[in-house]
Amino acid sequence: MIDYAVNEPNTMNVDEVLAFLKETDGLVLPALSTLVDLEAYAKKITSKAVIFTAREVEKIVGLTAIYFNPAPSYSYSTYMMVRREYQLVEMVGVELSNRVKEYAKGHGSAGLRYEIRKSNKQLVKYNLRKGAKIVSEKLFPGTDIVSLLMEITY
Repeated sequence: MIDYAVNEPNTMNVDEVLAFLKETDGLVLPALSTLVDLEAYAKKITSKAVIFTAREVEKIVGLTAIYFNPAPSYSYSTYMMVRREYQLVEMVGVELSNRVKEYAKGHGSAGLRYEIRKSNKQLVKYNLRKGAKIVSEKLFPGTDIVSLLMEITY
């Protein structure tokens, strides 16, 4: 059984978040570690972001971090990762996304912005069907990978 939790800033253990970042680092390209220092990033999101976790027993199987901003500003989802074995069967990513959107809307944010790789066509289509729109696109530095900035307004 998957247990979901919302963790306000400064309530999660940095080492636990760092371990998850390291364990899942190679699941997407470019690897997060090629873009940021994982230890510094773990410290930043645990101190400044609302972190949504999915756990099986005590093991984190999915994690999403958002920087929450009340209206008229948008909140920003800075990170989302689900262990591969939980992506399709358990639909952990969909549940985490729904919880993030409900949280941002319920706490008075104007909407939510997030980035998705353009090559992830299934996820892009899913978000468009859910009412999101594409705001812009950019290249990851030093790669040919295109990222879409998407937003949903409440």
